[in-house]
Amino acid sequence: MSRFRLEWARKCGERKAKEHGFTSFPIDPFRIAANEDILVEAKKPDQAGVSGGIIFGDQGVGIFYATNITSTGFQRFTIGHELGHYFLDGHPEEIMKHAAVHISRAGFTQGSNSIEIEADHFSSGLLMPTGLVRRALDHNQVGLVGVERLALESECSLTASAIRAAECCPYPMAVVVSRGERVCYSFLSDGFKQLKPRAYPRRDDLLPDTGTRAFNLDPLNVAQARRFNTETTLSEWFDGPDGIQLDEEIIGLGSYGFTLTVFSSEELPTVPDEDEDDDAALVESYRPRFAYGR
Repeated sequence: MSRFRLEWARKCGERKAKEHGFTSFPIDPFRIAANEDILVEAKKPDQAGVSGGIIFGDQGVGIFYATNITSTGFQRFTIGHELGHYFLDGHPEEIMKHAAVHISRAGFTQGSNSIEIEADHFSSGLLMPTGLVRRALDHNQVGLVGVERLALESECSLTASAIRAAECCPYPMAVVVSRGERVCYSFLSDGFKQLKPRAYPRRDDLLPDTGTRAFNLDPLNVAQARRFNTETTLSEWFDGPDGIQLDEEIIGLGSYGFTLTVFSSEELPTVPDEDEDDDAALVESYRPRFAYGR
C-alpha cells in the first residue's frame, strides 16, 4: 500500500479530531462517537478473538470493542479504528458489500488488508495528531522513556505511541514489534532512514541474534511486561554502515503477546522538522479505490 494512502488516512483522523474540538491530549474517541450518535459497547472479557467491530444497521451505527485485553490505550485505539471505518471515504460501502457487521483486529497486525491498515492509520492520527505528538516529544527524553511519556499524555498504548513517535520525531528512531523469533512489523523515522540502512525488518523476518531475540526466548518476559536495555549497532539490525551504535530498549507487552523494541541514540544528530503538508489539500485531493486488498 502506498505511503500516500496512509498519510491520507492519518490526516483524515487528525482533521476529525480538530473538527470535534480537540486541541490537546487526550483525545476522547468515546465522545467523538457520541457526537456522531454512534453507540459504543464493550464486549464481555470472555469473548476473545477480535479487537472490535462496527455494525451498519437500519437503526444506526454501533461499535463494539474487546475487554479481554485490559489496556485502556488498546481499547481506545480500537474505537478509533472503527471510527476510521465510519469516517473514511469508501469504507462503509466496501464493508457493506460483504455484510452489515465488520470485525477487526486493530493494531497494525492486519497484513495487507487495505481498509484495516487505513483504519489503523486513521486511529493513529485521530488520537495522536502530528502537532501534539511533536510538542510532547520536544519535552521528553529520546527513546523508550519519551514513548512512555507520550503514551501517558495521549492515553494511548505503548505500541501506537512508539509508532507515532517514529513518524513524527526529529531524531533517528526505529520501532520493531516482534513475537517469538519473528518480526511482526517495523517503523523507521525519517531521521533514521538518513543513517542509510540497507535492510528494513519486515513481517516474518527472523530476528537477528541480539537482545530482542534473547528476550523473546522466555515467554514470561512478554507476559509479565519485563524490560531489558542493551546496545546494538545499525549493521546488526539494519545492515547499515559500521560504527553506528544504537540503544536497544525492549519491553514485553503483557497480554497483548508481543514485544516492543525501540532503537535510538542521544549521540545521533536530529534533523530539521519539515513543514507540515497542507492537510486539507491532501484529504480533498485523494479518494481511495478498493479494487484489491481485501
